[in-house]
Amino acid sequence: MHEFRVLKIDLPSVEEFKKGLSPLIYSHLDWLKEESKRHNLTRVPEEDWQVRHVMDSLAPILAGWEIGDSFVDIGTGPGFPGVPLGLQKDQCRFALIESKKKVVHILNEFLDTHHIAPRGAAYGERIEDVARQPEHRGRYDRVVTRALSSLSVLIELGVPLLKVKGELWCWKSSVSELNDVGKTLKKLHVNVSKILEYSLPGESETRYILSFVKQKTTPSEYPRKCGVPQKRPLS
Repeated sequence: MHEFRVLKIDLPSVEEFKKGLSPLIYSHLDWLKEESKRHNLTRVPEEDWQVRHVMDSLAPILAGWEIGDSFVDIGTGPGFPGVPLGLQKDQCRFALIESKKKVVHILNEFLDTHHIAPRGAAYGERIEDVARQPEHRGRYDRVVTRALSSLSVLIELGVPLLKVKGELWCWKSSVSELNDVGKTLKKLHVNVSKILEYSLPGESETRYILSFVKQKTTPSEYPRKCGVPQKRPLS
């Protein structure tokens, strides 16, 4: 594997971290607690939400990375990492993409209730379709994702949404997939930008956020039709 510059950071204690959080992030956690009584929104135990959901979502901000003026979260689920990023950086616009329409409906109810819309909105569509819509394609400074697809698939789905020189941030448990995405990077005109390494408080596992920068306009054939990137990855 090629050598990349890796930024390793120590995250703050939970007590220090909580001091700087936007009150709206706590509102989102209250929403998650209430909606989890009716919907299966997360497998993470409630006592771990502040660390495993919120701190993990905000790790790049804690490292000094800039989210830009606009971002889109692909495969957001109940709103991670997109909602904490959007609420903590209250000047940016954001979109949350999630294929489960019931989750999208209740996410938008939360955003409306707390007067966050239209700065932020959720969309119940496939990413492949959103990435071809003129109002979304090539419109964002950042694409973020904690989705569990392979890195090659995430690059193909996420990069078309970026402006040139925008960045795709992928949360991963390992950097080993970088060995396998050379063809994808070349076809999508993308370079590895930077890598963040960290561990959450109370955990021994190392986590990574891989950042890729878009160098040129994405060829019109990408992303391919729904389901194709997953079935036939480019790399």
